[in-house]
Amino acid sequence: MNRILVKTVAFLTLILGLASCSVYKYVPEGHYLLNKVEVTSDDKRVSDVSRYRNLSYQTPNSRWFGLFRFPLRFYSFTRTKSGEAPVLYDQLLAEASCVDMKRSLMNSGYLNADVTYSQNNKRRPKTVVKYKLHPGKMFVVDSVRITVQDSVINRIINDHIDETLLVPGINLDADILNDERIRIVNLVHRYGYYRFNRDYVSFIADTAKGSDKVGLRMIVAAESVDDDGTVHPHKQYTISTIDYVLSDKNGNLPDLSASSSIESYNGFSLMYSGNSRKPMLRPKIIDIHSFLREGMTYNSDSISKTYSSLSRLGMLRYTNISLDDIPGSDNLLKANVLLMSLPKHSFSFEVEGTNTAGDLGAAASMSFTDRNLFRGSEQLTIKVRGAYESISNLPGYTGDTYLEYGLEANLDFPEFLVPLMSQEMQRRSQATSRFSAKINAQRRPEFQKTIFSAGWSYRWGDTWQKEHQFDVLDLNYLVVPWISDYFRSEYLDQVNSARSILKYNYEDLLITKIGYTFYYSNAKINSVVPFQYSVRVGIETSGNMLNLLAEPMGFEKNDGGQYKVFGVAFAQYAKQDFSFTANWRLDRMNNIVAHLEWGVAVPYGNSISLPFEKRYFAGGANSVRGWAVRELGPGTYQGNDRTIDYIKQSGDIKLGASLEYRSKLFWKINGAAFVDAGNIWTIREYTEQPGGLFAFDTFYKQIAASYGLGLRFDFGFLVLRLDGGMKAYNPAGRSMYQKLPLIHPDFSRDFAFHLAVGYPF
Repeated sequence: MNRILVKTVAFLTLILGLASCSVYKYVPEGHYLLNKVEVTSDDKRVSDVSRYRNLSYQTPNSRWFGLFRFPLRFYSFTRTKSGEAPVLYDQLLAEASCVDMKRSLMNSGYLNADVTYSQNNKRRPKTVVKYKLHPGKMFVVDSVRITVQDSVINRIINDHIDETLLVPGINLDADILNDERIRIVNLVHRYGYYRFNRDYVSFIADTAKGSDKVGLRMIVAAESVDDDGTVHPHKQYTISTIDYVLSDKNGNLPDLSASSSIESYNGFSLMYSGNSRKPMLRPKIIDIHSFLREGMTYNSDSISKTYSSLSRLGMLRYTNISLDDIPGSDNLLKANVLLMSLPKHSFSFEVEGTNTAGDLGAAASMSFTDRNLFRGSEQLTIKVRGAYESISNLPGYTGDTYLEYGLEANLDFPEFLVPLMSQEMQRRSQATSRFSAKINAQRRPEFQKTIFSAGWSYRWGDTWQKEHQFDVLDLNYLVVPWISDYFRSEYLDQVNSARSILKYNYEDLLITKIGYTFYYSNAKINSVVPFQYSVRVGIETSGNMLNLLAEPMGFEKNDGGQYKVFGVAFAQYAKQDFSFTANWRLDRMNNIVAHLEWGVAVPYGNSISLPFEKRYFAGGANSVRGWAVRELGPGTYQGNDRTIDYIKQSGDIKLGASLEYRSKLFWKINGAAFVDAGNIWTIREYTEQPGGLFAFDTFYKQIAASYGLGLRFDFGFLVLRLDGGMKAYNPAGRSMYQKLPLIHPDFSRDFAFHLAVGYPF
């Protein structure tokens, strides 16, 4: 107890010290702490001033959650690099900022723009710098004229003229002109002009005195023009030869000057270590994942697609493509593709702590990976997992532990394994085929359950921002070989209906799922945009084909009226899920993330209830964080029996929303403040879940809410998350005191702590 008291006093002393330490301690006499930078405009047309604020050469000291300057206070308290030294106002930098802001306004079309600034240092020793934008008239493009000196490039540009960004009525914006320049370069690169660059595209803006109308001329120059007017057109290049150089399993490259092995395939050469009888990677796989062809006209898109496709091969560490002129030729290129491989085998070991509604435990797993099983970058992963958890408050049972064992194997092929599919279609699909098998055994004091699974799926992408997944078949066979006498007599035998939710979830069951998932993100490679979002939509169904065959083939029925196949009832349902995540980047230290999700699952035909593995639950580290995992809902249902409530506190409908303010604190530690809302409901009324039924006229009154704070330890390869949530509104409360913890908080009743790996969304 004394040790805890000493640590508490030390922590409080540090906090008080930081709070009381002056932020001006290391501000020299005659200098000012830069407290704030403000940018305003005297023209409403310039409404987005944040882009100009980012041009300021000085940024005030960072604030946690945009409010507290703890890094500065920590520096003032300790004067170590862990803190943040005070940012001192610099007049020269303020003047330089004005110049850059003015240049940016002019580039946006305000050719007569000006920027002024003022300094407010009445409250010494800190100051506020205020920049004022004076845009003036906006100059608008009145006419566009395009001059192309190369006749072939002129034809190419005219064929794509509908894609141009230069049309009358646009602002004379340098960003638009630069985007058009990039578009022209990328366009002609797709037609073989390897040496063509941005310097060949220029613009002339013709303005009349007193007018805001601009005549714009774009000039696309030839490679050169002689004094006598002779035009030398740009050269179109051809990829004449293609050489792939493959390292061995240790990353060693073959000695190209020695007798390294060379294998030819479909117009290219593959060079590999002479110590190997065969190359580690079959030439056919390289051919499927490469868009380069001998004799093809140079095309920048083919280079980009080849990079993207080869990066999907799990056995490769990285790829590099270089193009060299072939001696003696003025328009032939040699493509050299370097393929650096990873070690063929790898092992990994993971240990994690678990916390299920206060019951602590641990889990460990070991994985073995073969990245190149059949010399085609086929990846075999075998994973063994074990978990232990101590279960409290379970009277009447002989045991108090939860044990789980699992064995999983996945085999990924970097192609569509479909009969009669051509290599060209394989190349365009950029698909992965997966076959999986899994066994999972759970041992609880109440029962034992074993799940046998097997899957076959495809994953492919139209672009790197889009991804599709089609689960051709996902079989799950759930076996419940043992149920304790106490659990059976106290719960299952007490249920009169043979088709109750409890009995249904403690019987053997077969699930034959097929499904499709689509994912899209607007994030861009090597680019940070102020607003990013992602969307995920999934649908799945099970049991339809078996139900169609049941009557014609004379399937037997069990006591609950369900058809059985091979003596086991099968599940029949349809399920749809949707999630949307948006991320607003406020500045380099702060961002806001919003998340919305819903899901609906309908059991029908051969099922009166969803299998437990397919039901929704609420509460926990990735849901409404004021509740422990699986302790919220459905509806107004309030659990009171920990033995079976993890079954009862599940539903067929899920609705959730979260808003999280994330702020970088110091070192690798980030903070978060969040608000969560949501709940689950049943689509049918079950006697074991009173208050759980979804109804349009009442569901909005049953949406739970919570708030809290969290810490994230971001190590790059691993994010460890600690979240503490408090209930704000509890729809299961039996009194106003219980329903509104926001007004009547009770820490022991309303607080939930979560330890998790990764971000919640």
